[in-house]
Amino acid sequence: MIILDRPPNFEFIRDVFPMAVNPGVLFAYDGNIYNPSGIVIPPALVAHEEVHLYRQRDAGPFIWWESYLSNCEFRYNEELLAHVAEFKALRAGTDRNFVARMLLSTALRLVAPLYTYEPPRTLQQAMKDLRQEIAK
Repeated sequence: MIILDRPPNFEFIRDVFPMAVNPGVLFAYDGNIYNPSGIVIPPALVAHEEVHLYRQRDAGPFIWWESYLSNCEFRYNEELLAHVAEFKALRAGTDRNFVARMLLSTALRLVAPLYTYEPPRTLQQAMKDLRQEIAK
């Protein structure tokens, strides 16, 4: 279900991610995709958020979000999986140039400042990690 509001833990999210208030930022929480700015959500972003929702099922959303907000390594790994799903949804056809552009675009989003990784992740590392996960 898509809810046009902020998730219940938004204050905690904003404390870690000041850019979370920006238009277009989506949140997965307890089986729902929260879309506070009411954007049209492309299928690739739905695929991204569905990975987070699936991953929250085992631990529960509260525990998952607690780890996501406090542990940069956990956050990066969760985003890596979600960005792989996003890439796979974006990838259309087999044109090598198009696939390469989509991979670069996905890697840039994976290392975006929004995620506040400490230490910051490099584009090169993101490209390597994405390729490894996509190949699985």
